[in-house]
Amino acid sequence: MVIMKLLAYVPILTPRIRYIFNFIFNDVLKTQIGFSSNLAEFKASTLPKISYADQPVGDELFFKNTDLLLSHAIVKTSFKTTAFGDTIVPFAVTGSTLPFDLFAASFYFISRYEEYLPFHPDADGHYPPEYSLQSKLKLLQIPVIDAWALILKNILLKKHPNLFFEKKNFDFIPLICMYPGTSSSDGLFKTTVNLLRKVTAVLRKDKTEDRKAKDIQAFVNGVHEPYRIKARFFFKPSQDEDHECDGQINLPQSYLQLLKAGTVNDYRMGYKHTTGFRAGTCTPFPWYDLQLEKTTHLIVHPVAINDGSLSNDKHIRIVPTLAQWKNIVDTVKLLEGKLHMTWHQDTLINSGKGRTARKLYTEMLSNFLSLPNDIRPQ
Repeated sequence: MVIMKLLAYVPILTPRIRYIFNFIFNDVLKTQIGFSSNLAEFKASTLPKISYADQPVGDELFFKNTDLLLSHAIVKTSFKTTAFGDTIVPFAVTGSTLPFDLFAASFYFISRYEEYLPFHPDADGHYPPEYSLQSKLKLLQIPVIDAWALILKNILLKKHPNLFFEKKNFDFIPLICMYPGTSSSDGLFKTTVNLLRKVTAVLRKDKTEDRKAKDIQAFVNGVHEPYRIKARFFFKPSQDEDHECDGQINLPQSYLQLLKAGTVNDYRMGYKHTTGFRAGTCTPFPWYDLQLEKTTHLIVHPVAINDGSLSNDKHIRIVPTLAQWKNIVDTVKLLEGKLHMTWHQDTLINSGKGRTARKLYTEMLSNFLSLPNDIRPQ
């Protein structure tokens, strides 16, 4: 079978355009995309075509551009919003296949563009989720880039039914941080003290902590076994870690530090106390350095749910929590994406509130995952 590549006409191929097109078409949709800025070449090509410009070339699928992807600056961006289905979306345009610039909106979210602009941080100096455009447009609970990409795929297939898209599969990846989480109310001094205690405990190879860690690993591996899934465990401190899973990020400093240290994966792109998709996607993506306008080799694995979002009181409410999480899980399943969920050692201990958390964890698996060879409809 000859695999046909999609050809995109762009008058100017900027680093931002190349990045977001490659992500949407190659990483999310699993097809191939090529670019042309030569009108004669584009017109003569027999490949399936789209254009991303201020006006169409011919009868190809035309997506009207806005200024964001043509720029090399980080400035406050003005845009209009419009209705799209049951949602409100940014970067509205007219005379286009879609009523908004899907590529600019996707880039705005995935690059975390708004986090480079001045904002009032929360008590711990982090970006508040309620400030995000996704939150304001009620899109935070949806991996909108993947959802928009699926709509784009259907539009493409209607015009080019022979266009090839590789099969994708839903994947559930629990991230287990084998050290306590830090509360947002800890403050800098208490956080530093807690960190020193963690380091001291590891250096002393505290036997109680060892037993606790082994018990948690046994629990997690045991409840995962029927579903044939494996958790990714994180142990700190370690000189051999090539990834991060705990704490919150401040852009671009956090990722620049990881790149300098030679880190290749990050598992913190989420909000500690709020569920949702901080970067608007459920697909791992290479971090785009907005300051240098370049794609980096740091792969960001977005986290949709963090146990920091659980109630801080003595009782975890299992039923409403599962109901909230179900909407997220069902959406990621539909989009055949990857669901990353972060849990901490102090949440899953086998005592007190930890026992309720273990029950929540077990019921989550039975509610959201089907057993291998289970022929019941899902």
